[in-house]
Amino acid sequence: MANYAVLTGDIVKSSQLPEGGLDRIFANLERASDLIAGWQDAPTYLTRNRGDGWQMAVAPQFALRAVFAARAAVRMTDKRFDTRVALALGDGVIPGDTLADAHGPVFTASGQALEAMPRRRDMIVVDNESTLAVALRLAEEIIKRWTEAQAEVALLALDPENPSQAALAASLDVTKQTIQQHAEASGIDALIEACEVLDA
Repeated sequence: MANYAVLTGDIVKSSQLPEGGLDRIFANLERASDLIAGWQDAPTYLTRNRGDGWQMAVAPQFALRAVFAARAAVRMTDKRFDTRVALALGDGVIPGDTLADAHGPVFTASGQALEAMPRRRDMIVVDNESTLAVALRLAEEIIKRWTEAQAEVALLALDPENPSQAALAASLDVTKQTIQQHAEASGIDALIEACEVLDA
């Protein structure tokens, strides 16, 4: 078995999405998955299930960044859209190219945590007494206010290589001032500080 951080999520009120909305969301989750795969130099095995459900496996040191990236990917689609995310860290086995046949304690724990998540929560970690759990509770209050543009900037800014505002501006074909405004309004710098502490 290997050690993973497993994220299990579902799309909030997916039955109320406009036509094509769910496909747009999953296209952006794929984008986030590709970025995370670049951070860890390994696939995340993003797997869609039951229509509006999804799961991915990431290196434990990127657990918090990955949760934020998944939320950003959905909210950048439309600020009215969102996803719930349950996080577990532990051992598991991925025998194929997707998580369809993945097994082990970490996959079970993550799935069960999503099913048991209180309605008022958007993110949860299995060990709800940990520092990671506290970080997620505080982050909820920041993330739920993100606009589409703020979420897109946040997704790119979460890169562990800490891209400069000039690099982000070039990537999104906007001005550096625009990036600065979105970064300040999104609170992403504070979230990245939390990530840097917990990465270790």
